[in-house]
Amino acid sequence: MKWFRGQSEHVPAMTAFKNGLRSARNEGGQALVLTALSMTVLLGFMALATDAGVMLRQKRIAQSVADSAAIAGAFEALYEGTPSTVTTGMWNAAAKDATLNGYAPGSASGVLNSANGVTLALSVSPNIGVSGFNSAGYVQAIVTFNTPTFFMSLFHFPTINVTAAAIASDQLQASGCFDVQNGGNYADPAGTMGGSSEVFGTSCGVTINGNVDMGGHANIDAKYVAASGTIQNQGSSSITGTEVQNAPPTNDPLPQLQQAANQPTIDTVHHTCTAPASATGMSCIYDGNTSGTNGALNGTLSGTLQANTIYVFDGAVNSGNGPTISGNVTGASVTLYLAGNTPFDFANNGTLSLSPPGYQTSCLLSTNPFCGILIDAPSDGSNNNGTYTCSHGKGNNYGNPGEIYLNFGSSSTTLNGVIYAPYMQLFVQDQGSNTTMNNDVIIGNFCAQSATITINGYSPSYSPVARIGLVY
Repeated sequence: MKWFRGQSEHVPAMTAFKNGLRSARNEGGQALVLTALSMTVLLGFMALATDAGVMLRQKRIAQSVADSAAIAGAFEALYEGTPSTVTTGMWNAAAKDATLNGYAPGSASGVLNSANGVTLALSVSPNIGVSGFNSAGYVQAIVTFNTPTFFMSLFHFPTINVTAAAIASDQLQASGCFDVQNGGNYADPAGTMGGSSEVFGTSCGVTINGNVDMGGHANIDAKYVAASGTIQNQGSSSITGTEVQNAPPTNDPLPQLQQAANQPTIDTVHHTCTAPASATGMSCIYDGNTSGTNGALNGTLSGTLQANTIYVFDGAVNSGNGPTISGNVTGASVTLYLAGNTPFDFANNGTLSLSPPGYQTSCLLSTNPFCGILIDAPSDGSNNNGTYTCSHGKGNNYGNPGEIYLNFGSSSTTLNGVIYAPYMQLFVQDQGSNTTMNNDVIIGNFCAQSATITINGYSPSYSPVARIGLVY
C-alpha cells in the first residue's frame, strides 16, 4: 500500500481548485455589481413612491380646499343674486374659507401666495372650463399647491404643482320643504308636537336646527326628518321616514331676502310703501291702506286682492295683532310682507286662496326677489321678544309677536308658494279648518297642538328655494 502519491498526481486537482476559486471571485464581483445596481433601482422606486405618496396626499388636501372654496363662493353668489362676474364678495368668501382650512391663497384670484405656494382661482360663466357647467349659477374653484419634493429634487424636480378643481351650484333644488331655521337659536326645542298632531310631508323632507320634542300621539311622516339636535319621542309619538339626529344645521336657503335692497320701503308717517326696484312691475299697499291717508289701518284682506302687489303689514295694523281675513278671499301674484314679524292669524269662516308672483313659472333665475314668495318675514323684528315656546290653545297665543296661526276657524285655505319667516313661530291647532299647503316653509320654530298639517311643497320646477352643492 502507498501512503503518499506522487506530486504529479496532485497537479490536475490543484489546477481545478484554483480555477474554482478564480470563478467564485468573478461571480462574487458580479453579484456585488448587480446588488449595487438593484439597490439603486430600488432606492429610485422608493424615492418615487415617497414623492408620489406626498403628492397624492397633497392632491386630497387640495381637493378638499377647492370643494370648500367653491361652496363658499356659491353661497355668496346666491346672496348677491348670481352675478355674471366674480365679485369681491365671492372672492373674499372663497379665500377666507381656504384660509380657515389652513391654506391662504394669494391676494387675488389666480395669484400665487409665495409664502406657502397656494393659488386659488375662482371662475363663473362664461369662464368655467368644464363642459356642461359653463352657465349661470355655477362657481368653479381651482386650487394649486406648489409642493416641494424630497428625492425627486435630485433629478432636478425641486417642486411639483398639484392642482384640484371643484364646481358648486347655487341652483340645485332642495329636497326638503319644511325647514325650521330657528333664527337666532332662540327656541329650545325648535319643534314641539303634542296631542294627536301630525305633519305630513311624504314628498319631501323636514329639517330642524335644534331639538325636537314630540309627545302624545304625535307623528311626522316625511321622506326624512333631520335635526341638528336631539329628537325626543315621548308617549306614543313616532316618525315615519328616515330619522337623523345631530345632523349638520341647514343654512338659510333664501339669504337674498335679508338684503335691504330686496325689501319694500315703508313710510309709517304717510302710511305708504314702495316696492324695491328689483321687484319690477310690482306695487305696494301698506296695512290695507290703498288711499295713502291716515285712515283705519285694520289690515283686513277681503275679496279679490290686487295682482302683482306686495301687501305690507307692520305693528300698526289691528292694534298689533296683525292682519285679518274676511269672507272669501283670492289673490294671484301677491306677497304678504310681515314687517317686524307682525303676527298673522289665518282664522276665517270663508275661503282663502293665494298664490305668489311668478306662480307656475321658474323662479331660479328671476331678478324679482318676490318671485315664488307668498309670505316674507325676513328679519327678527321682535328683537328677541318673539314667541319661542309652545303654549296650549289659541287663547294663550293670540297676538303673540312673531307668530303665524294656521288651522283655526272653519275656513278652507289653499296656499301656494314659499313661506319665508325664519324668526317666526308656526302655530297650528285643529279647529275644523281645511288647509292645503303647496308650500316650501322656512320658519323659525314650530308648535302643533292636536293638529294635522300637510305640507306638499312648492313645485321644484318653480320654487326659488335652492340649495348649494358640489356638482363636479
